[in-house]
Amino acid sequence: MRIILTGGTGFIGSHTCVALLEAGHEVNVVDNLSNSKKSVLNGIEEITGKSVEFIEADITDKGAIQ
Repeated sequence: MRIILTGGTGFIGSHTCVALLEAGHEVNVVDNLSNSKKSVLNGIEEITGKSVEFIEADITDKGAIQ
């Protein structure tokens, strides 16, 4: 199943992302990086061995989400 995870580079979101990937899901992370760093994605990929599609956007920005 493909899952869109908002805030996926934050503390809770990144741990959620790892759990979802390890459970066999595909994850798309949407984050505006206001309280996190894009480099967190490298750690997620290092831990799981799986890549994550990343979209830098604010979830309230309709244009970016579409």
